[in-house]
Amino acid sequence: MAPGDAAKALDSELLPPSPLLRRAVAVVCDRDPSFLRIETEAGPLTVRAWAPGFPSLVRIIMGQQLSSKAAQAIFQRLAAALELTPEAIAAAPALTLKQAGLSQAKIATCQRLAIAILSDQLNLTALPALSDTEAIAQLTQIKGIGVWTAEVYLLFCLQRLSSFPASDLAIQISYQRLHNLESRPTRKELLVVTSHLEPYRGAVAHLLWHYYRYSHGQLS
Repeated sequence: MAPGDAAKALDSELLPPSPLLRRAVAVVCDRDPSFLRIETEAGPLTVRAWAPGFPSLVRIIMGQQLSSKAAQAIFQRLAAALELTPEAIAAAPALTLKQAGLSQAKIATCQRLAIAILSDQLNLTALPALSDTEAIAQLTQIKGIGVWTAEVYLLFCLQRLSSFPASDLAIQISYQRLHNLESRPTRKELLVVTSHLEPYRGAVAHLLWHYYRYSHGQLS
């Protein structure tokens, strides 16, 4: 992949939901009609769906504790600077990665990831054959890749609608606003209150992100 191509493939364009996701949304709204409010207020659902592989995982790492806009800007600079392959990232001088906007921690994470793939410690192409738990365990063996990063990869790239990144700040804020809660729910609380929506909580995540994108521009 030539420099810049990965950024074009993973730009900020939002897509309409797949038929599978649309059916999952219907199930979620049938089980919990409060979610019907989201598309009524925010308009038709749009989502992020990325091809599985190393560039997408790097893009998700960029999004750790950053807004989507900031993460995309860093990712675009990185993709313009070098080819987004494990070989190129593993060999890149730290200064090159730093100049693209990566923090020291994210430089270390991306290079550990690249080395793990090159050494066959991690095989991204094998993940689709694994259960959610097994796939998350494979990803989180890399220091710097936590459960949130793994869950987002499963949802965005493997289209696992059973994956629910409940520690995501935007998801928590949207759930709080949707249900007019006094405080933002924790990951544990979200997992409990959405348990009746399994195994479609990936659809819940997409709905709540959609609501956040709408409300973030409308609400203080």
